[in-house]
Amino acid sequence: MTTQTLDKKNGTTEAEDVREVATPASKKAAKERKPSKLAGVLRGLTPEKSSAGFPVLIWTVFFRLVVLIADYLLVLSTAIALIPMLGAWLHHQSGDVYGDLTMAGTIAMWIAPLLFLVLVLAAAEIAVMRAMWRWASRRIQSIRDARAGDALVTTPRTNSQNKSANRKRSN
Repeated sequence: MTTQTLDKKNGTTEAEDVREVATPASKKAAKERKPSKLAGVLRGLTPEKSSAGFPVLIWTVFFRLVVLIADYLLVLSTAIALIPMLGAWLHHQSGDVYGDLTMAGTIAMWIAPLLFLVLVLAAAEIAVMRAMWRWASRRIQSIRDARAGDALVTTPRTNSQNKSANRKRSN
């Protein structure tokens, strides 16, 4: 309206009333439903069961354990099998098997290449470990996002609904 008339009962103008009526309730409800960033972070840590299956916490623990076990096996197999085999191969190829090399020759022909190969292997293993950790993080995030979509479809109860549902009925 172009003119503002004073409402005698509550002291508001008519234009203010029109603005309140013009705002859709869905926008107000959307603002009230919007979860905070902390709630989004904590949603994956609380074991809330949804209709989709296991809680996000169980999936998080599962994927992290899979990655940690794979990392452990990778490092263990490298330390127990691969590095000693490389050391033996370098020792044999350097000629130190026959006792022909001096201490400087042993360091130059056998120990230095072995240390270089160990550092290259360590860098490669760290890259593989980080890639597996990022893969698990992406999987966990996709599960959280899917659960967040489920949470928007099903509306949670308000505090007043929870209080009335938990109250004992008197006879």
